Amino acid sequence: MTGIGFIGVGELALYTIKGVRRGGYQGPVLLSPRNREKANYLAANYDCEVKRDNQAVLDDSDYIVIATRPADCLETLRGLEFKPGQVLISVVAGIEVEQLRTALSTQVEIVRAMPVSSAEAGASPTLIYPDNAFVREFFDYCGNSIAVDNEIYFNQGSVLACVYCWFFSLFEELIQSTRGPALPADLSAELVMGMAKGAAQLALASKDISPGEIAGNIATEGTFSRLGLDLLEENAAFKPWREACELLQKQLAASD
Repeated sequence: MTGIGFIGVGELALYTIKGVRRGGYQGPVLLSPRNREKANYLAANYDCEVKRDNQAVLDDSDYIVIATRPADCLETLRGLEFKPGQVLISVVAGIEVEQLRTALSTQVEIVRAMPVSSAEAGASPTLIYPDNAFVREFFDYCGNSIAVDNEIYFNQGSVLACVYCWFFSLFEELIQSTRGPALPADLSAELVMGMAKGAAQLALASKDISPGEIAGNIATEGTFSRLGLDLLEENAAFKPWREACELLQKQLAASD
C-alpha cells in the first residue's frame, strides 16, 4: 500500500493522523522520532511506525508530509534526499511552493495542504494546492478536501484556518453570556455549538443565497433576532473580524 510519512510530529500531525485513522485510512503511516512522546503515542494507538530519523521516513514513503514549524521547514528539507516520483505535502503555513522547491536537491511534485484541528473529529475542510488525487483522498478521510488551482487562492483561504480558531473564542463568549440559573453551562454549550453547526449546514445547503441574505430572512422587522442584530451592527461588531482577516492577509503577503 502507498506509504505516507510525517516529518514533524506536533499537534497538526497528531490531529490529522487521528482523524484519518478514525475515518478508515489503512495505509502505512511513518513518523519522524524528534517528538518522541507524540510519536510513541501515535504508534501505540493509531498503527504508526516511528523511524530512526527523518531520512528513514523518506526512504520508506511515497508521500512525505512536512509538518515542522515554519522557521524550521526549509532547513529541515535541505538536509534530506528525495527520490524522483515522491510527493512532498507541505502543511507549513506561509511557505509557498517555489520556496519549498529551492530547498530540495531533487525535483519532486509539491502539494500544499491546510488541515485544521477538526480533522480529529472527521470535519476538517482541508484546502489543497495544486490538486493531487492521493492527497485529496487522504484528507477526505478526516473531512473534505477543497482543491484550488491558484496559490493566491490557497494563501487567501489559509487565513480561514486562523478564523477557525477564533470561532472557539466566540463560542465561549456566547456560552458565558447565555448561561445562568435557568440554563446551566453544559446545556448552553450544547445549544451554542448545535446552533453553529446548524447555521453552517444551512448555509452550505443554500447554494442560491448568501449567508447574509439568510440572516436578513430570519431577522425580520419586529423579531428578537432583528433587535440583537441591529445592536451588533450599530456597534460595528463585525468590523474587527474583517480587520483581523486583512491583517493576516498582509502578513502572508509579506512572507512571500
